Amino acid sequence: MNKDMIELIEEFIENAIIHGKATYDGDYKRGNKAGDKLFEICQMMKENIGLAQNMLDILLCNDEPNVKIWACSIALDMGYKVIEVEKMLRKLSEMPEIGILGFDAKMILETMDKL
Repeated sequence: MNKDMIELIEEFIENAIIHGKATYDGDYKRGNKAGDKLFEICQMMKENIGLAQNMLDILLCNDEPNVKIWACSIALDMGYKVIEVEKMLRKLSEMPEIGILGFDAKMILETMDKL
C-alpha cells in the first residue's frame, strides 16, 4: 500500500466520521464540508478502479457505520462486491443504535432497487 492511498483512506475515514457526527448533531455546515471532501475522494476513486478496489477492501471492514455506508455507496456505484455490500447495508439499516445513519443505509438500498 502506498503512502498516497494510506492518506486517502485516512482522510476518507476522518471525513465520514465527521459527516456522521454532524448528521447526528444537525450541524449541516460541518457535515456539508466533510461531504464535499468525501465526494472529492469518491471522484478520485472512480477515476482509478484499482485504487478504488484496494481502498474499498479496507474501508468496508471499518467499524464506523458511516464509513461503511459511504464505502458501500461507492462500491455499488462501481458494481464492486455488490452482494456483500447489499448485505452490509441491510444489516446497517436494521441497527437501531446507529439512528438516522441506518435510514441512510436503507435509502441507498431503496435507490439501488429502483435502478
